[in-house]
Amino acid sequence: MSILKVVFVIIGTLIGAGFASGQEVYIFFFSYGVKGLLGIIISSTLIGIVTYKTLKIIHKNNISNYKDFLDIIVKNNKIKEIVNIVVNIFILASFYIMIAGFGAYLQQEFNLNSIIGSGILAIMCLLIFKTNVKGFIKVNEILIPVLIFIVTFIRCT
Repeated sequence: MSILKVVFVIIGTLIGAGFASGQEVYIFFFSYGVKGLLGIIISSTLIGIVTYKTLKIIHKNNISNYKDFLDIIVKNNKIKEIVNIVVNIFILASFYIMIAGFGAYLQQEFNLNSIIGSGILAIMCLLIFKTNVKGFIKVNEILIPVLIFIVTFIRCT
């Protein structure tokens, strides 16, 4: 996988779901002044370190799936089971929040019933998830450069 694909997937994962756009992060952190700036530096550093360490473990051990990754970082089977449950709960909750947010956005902007809007995104996600990781990577390859271009264009005008 090329480095750009990895970068696009990371960007798509961190901001693509719309949980925290750059503007929202900026407003949140800068409302605390200098301490907020320190918060941006600390959180960016932590995200960078965790991403780097994760990719290093994946590369070093030639990992191709989540189970193999979890087997390497958590040795105790009971703890591994708990970690897996917690991660799955967070993923499921994030998915539902993303679906609901998309439905609410379409209702707000286009007066479309939020259930229909949520259904549209749920079906799109189903189609992408059926393609496994390759579909997810392909979507990020296309959408993230477009998103970067649009944000850059808006900021420059």
